[in-house]
Amino acid sequence: MTIGRRWLVLGMLVGLVLSFTSVVAASAARTTADPTVAVQQELDAIRQLMQQSQEAYRRGDHQQALQLARQAYLDHFELIEIPLRVADPNFTFAMEVKFARWRQLIQENAAPEEIARLLFDIDQGLVDVERVVGTPGHAAPLFVSVASFSVLFREGIEAILVIAALLGYLRTHQPSLRRPLWIGAALAIPASIATWLVLVVLLDVVPVGRELLESVMSLIAVVLMISISLWLLRRIDTRRWMEFLRAHAWEAVATGNASAVALLGFTTIYREGAETAVLYQSLVLMARRLELWVVVGIVAAALALAALAWGVIGLGARLPLRLFLSLAIIVIMVLSIAVLGHAVWELQMLGYLPVTVVALPPMNRGLSDLLGLHPTRETLLAQGALLLAYLVAWGYAFRTWQRSTAARPMARLSGR
Repeated sequence: MTIGRRWLVLGMLVGLVLSFTSVVAASAARTTADPTVAVQQELDAIRQLMQQSQEAYRRGDHQQALQLARQAYLDHFELIEIPLRVADPNFTFAMEVKFARWRQLIQENAAPEEIARLLFDIDQGLVDVERVVGTPGHAAPLFVSVASFSVLFREGIEAILVIAALLGYLRTHQPSLRRPLWIGAALAIPASIATWLVLVVLLDVVPVGRELLESVMSLIAVVLMISISLWLLRRIDTRRWMEFLRAHAWEAVATGNASAVALLGFTTIYREGAETAVLYQSLVLMARRLELWVVVGIVAAALALAALAWGVIGLGARLPLRLFLSLAIIVIMVLSIAVLGHAVWELQMLGYLPVTVVALPPMNRGLSDLLGLHPTRETLLAQGALLLAYLVAWGYAFRTWQRSTAARPMARLSGR
């Protein structure tokens, strides 16, 4: 590769990070008008809604009581939940369980005295909230930064591997078509940014609440991650992966048409860019007031990708492909299970799904937040079903890989 093209690789990655950084910052500015939380004001609002909900329940208006209970959590407690979680994740978790239990008792038509005892317990917890919330910690920003880094790095490293393989194939078979490949790849970057902008505009005009929108975007992200993980799992065998890349390159080279090769470069990058846009939009919606740390993750991932691209495309270094694919699949699967847990929990808080509170074994709250574990039967069942599906897919892929490995010596002996 010439020096000019090496600089082109780095320039494309720098342009990608600058574009995504500016769009994330703009999105953050639109969704976060005031970065501070008036804790005492929110606590007063919660107590007022608790009293109104209790009065409505005693009048027999259970629907109004449930609506006020949801409002207390979604409109007020969630605003102080992020700094509270950083300061004391175990206490935050306990308060979440109490709010969920409050709604469950209303839906079960429990005795007013039982609800009154729970509300007294919640009020006692609110007394401690103001004491617990102190200076910001590092857990939440670190988690958001790592998640942001993982999204861009995973998508970017796959794009780098594909482009490197295609360039290697074209170098051998038709070097003149490498330039159109670069042109198509470069055009995919502004197209990916445009996809992000379209998502931002559409989500702004959709006539639904922020919480429901966050849940829908999370579910879309889960579906996307399931598709990505299963797609990669089918190609965990290095030979299958290279056959897939060569088949795509051969289709473009066989036409001898520069526009076909440019389209191949465009679709290769744009597929990753569009997936990244959807995943980041979901992340921004979930990481309210921590958007700066999303940008930090993007910048870190872009720098890592620039170094990786220089090594793989510029210097011809090789990566342990099977190891990378295995790690990428595991990360995506774990992330999808966690996001699914958070999405189901949000739908329960909004009243779209039933709530059945269960006791979870004692565990580190940072780990449970990372895994999206919430103390309801519905979230655990959804996550368990997805985990079981992944285990079945891994078992099938492992058996297929074993058969393929065993068949290779036989094929060589038979002269195939």
